[in-house]
Amino acid sequence: VGVDILKAVCILLVVLGHIRLVTSTLPESAHLIRFIWYTIVFVSVPSFILISLYFFSLKISESGDYWKKRLLKLFQIYVFWTCVQFILYVVLGGELPLPWKTFFRSGGPALSYGTFLPPMPSIFYYLYVLIICAILALLFTKLPDKIKPSLSIVIVLGICIYYFYAQKRGIVIDTHSMKNFFIYIPVAYYLCRYKEKFIQYRLLFFILYILTATIEYIMGGASSAFGRTSIFFGTLLFVSVFISGWSKANRPILFLSKYTLGIFALHPYWIAVVRSAYSLALGRETVMVPQSFTEGIVTFAVVLILTCISAWLIGKTRLRMYVS
Repeated sequence: VGVDILKAVCILLVVLGHIRLVTSTLPESAHLIRFIWYTIVFVSVPSFILISLYFFSLKISESGDYWKKRLLKLFQIYVFWTCVQFILYVVLGGELPLPWKTFFRSGGPALSYGTFLPPMPSIFYYLYVLIICAILALLFTKLPDKIKPSLSIVIVLGICIYYFYAQKRGIVIDTHSMKNFFIYIPVAYYLCRYKEKFIQYRLLFFILYILTATIEYIMGGASSAFGRTSIFFGTLLFVSVFISGWSKANRPILFLSKYTLGIFALHPYWIAVVRSAYSLALGRETVMVPQSFTEGIVTFAVVLILTCISAWLIGKTRLRMYVS
């Protein structure tokens, strides 16, 4: 149940982040509030990665052949949604040929809606990241037990140090880069084996989350989305809080959890539709992000409702594996 709540909270943060509910309605001078919002909302995707790798490691320990089914399913889902992205790209008049990276790392091309709406990058890089992380997690489990602890320490400390170095030097870590996610592979492995101890460190994760975020803010703010030490500790905090200790969840939470994949995949399309329709109704020449908090809330509610309905309808067809 705790995992269901975690998935529901994270998918809501993803939608809110893409709608730009908070950042687009704040004045440029509100640096601290923007930073706090980014430090919260960007925890969502790494939390999905970590919890997915946790279950992947758990299932592998129970069934040695599970990895074959999981990787095959991930590959099918990735191909399906990337094809959807390419089809929409062509329908919307996108130019060909495309760079090779759009077929793999990027999860498809950015969708351009002409001059009316700025290009919207594909979000299916997440599925590519998940496939690579699953392969590396499988390889990690095959390593001798004697070297796993020391290697894990090297990976976690090394990447955390690199994050601070990148922050100090003003290096922006690309959102699609695997540098953002390698760190969760050993963490997921030990979370699977020492879950109760992991949960006991919730207060420590919270302190480190606040401390590292404060240091990053003093150093100039958020230079990268996921490649930040505060995001790493925030992810550990999120997962440790929600992974256990919850006995029940209401139906909306369970619905969001069940259709997390579909909501994740479909919500950018609905954002484009809703923003375009709203801007046309107001006679605007270009689509604008929400100009007030009320506009943002209304946009979020409409997008979420339409996304949930479409995911639910697809879930009633033979395509249900691509939304749930």
